[in-house]
Amino acid sequence: MKNLSSFLAWKYLTYKHKDANISFMIKICFLGILIGTFALMLSLIITNGFEKTIHEKMQGINAQIIINSPGNRLDYENIAQTLQKDFSHDIKAMSGNSIKQAILDHNNMHTILFLKGVDPEKESQVTNIASKIVSSKKNLADLLADDQIIIGYKMARDHNLSVGQTITILLPEAGNKKKILLKKKHVTISGIFNIGLEEYDNNFAFMSLEQLNTSFDEQGVDYLTIKLREPERLMTSITHAGLSFFTARFWKDLIVKIKHACMLLITRQTDEELVIKKLQHRLPHLVVCSWKDQYPALVSSLKLEKVFAFFILALITLVASMNMISMLFMHIQNKQRDIAIFKTMGMNDQMIRSIFLRMGIWITFTGSILGLGLAALAGYFIEKYPVITLPDVYYVSYLPARMDFEIFFIVFAATMLLGFFATWLPARGCKNINIPSILKHQ
Repeated sequence: MKNLSSFLAWKYLTYKHKDANISFMIKICFLGILIGTFALMLSLIITNGFEKTIHEKMQGINAQIIINSPGNRLDYENIAQTLQKDFSHDIKAMSGNSIKQAILDHNNMHTILFLKGVDPEKESQVTNIASKIVSSKKNLADLLADDQIIIGYKMARDHNLSVGQTITILLPEAGNKKKILLKKKHVTISGIFNIGLEEYDNNFAFMSLEQLNTSFDEQGVDYLTIKLREPERLMTSITHAGLSFFTARFWKDLIVKIKHACMLLITRQTDEELVIKKLQHRLPHLVVCSWKDQYPALVSSLKLEKVFAFFILALITLVASMNMISMLFMHIQNKQRDIAIFKTMGMNDQMIRSIFLRMGIWITFTGSILGLGLAALAGYFIEKYPVITLPDVYYVSYLPARMDFEIFFIVFAATMLLGFFATWLPARGCKNINIPSILKHQ
């Protein structure tokens, strides 16, 4: 009987000459689902691209997790040893840094400069600042040796500075409470970075933490920065350690990962947020936060943009679903005689209803798959060939695109859910057909 329902559903979808209006309506429903899915998926690919690209730019200078004690210096070595011992499974790398203010004195012009002291050996493991240096292929340790600094490209452009040039910076001198005394320090520009964010490219400079502490007569660090290990995907254990589906360890690891994923879904927390809570519990006297906490407005606006884009453009798919409701109601009315004959031959209401359910689900499935495929193709070309430029008001120069499996799954599930309800509503009306009355008037 299931094969019969599938056969009849396919025949009703593919016939063309008997009722041209119904055939035209089927095509309209299919195109509506396809266009709606394509528009929804492409918009999410672009908004996801904005979010991921801006996050990457922010992490060019900000670590994933930041630990500090406002107004106090940190004993970096002791804290790092404690965290490495208690959180070795969560923490991938750690580094210490400090930020001080200085004045750039060049050509009788004075500009406020934020000096960030970093550990050259460990900083590249925590942030991606090393990959943002555009003027040299040396590693960070070589660029920050002795009295050398790395400046932003906009500062270099505005002050006509270049690599190898020696500049003078003015630092506050300690020991005088009545007035501020400044001392001169000569440093050499060893590199130029380009993060893509004006507030950093125009105002920040990097130097070694040792040189910064020596220049300001201080010890320790202001911040301890952390990079977490990447969370394992749900099916990573398939290839991990050569495990197969038939080993007990595979299923044990898989169950653990499923429980962890369900916990994150229920609590609506990420792995990063869970680690921050554990760190805060372990270090109650310190402040532990994510880099996102330093830019709450920006992070919230990016998330809100993605959510609103999803719900607003999902209305296109909803309109296409409304067209499907109209089409199926017309189709059921047109096929009342066939339905009556099927019932007299012994088909129950459930089997007859499944005919029209299959029609709607096939239309929705085919349209959504093609729409997702076209959106993936368009997203690939936008990401591979960034030719659409954006004005300077944005954080990025070109229209970004990022494709994630989770987004494809959400769009496909939402489209199929709308399509199912749009099909189920008219299909359930098949049981109300009066068989004697229809056969009598045929």
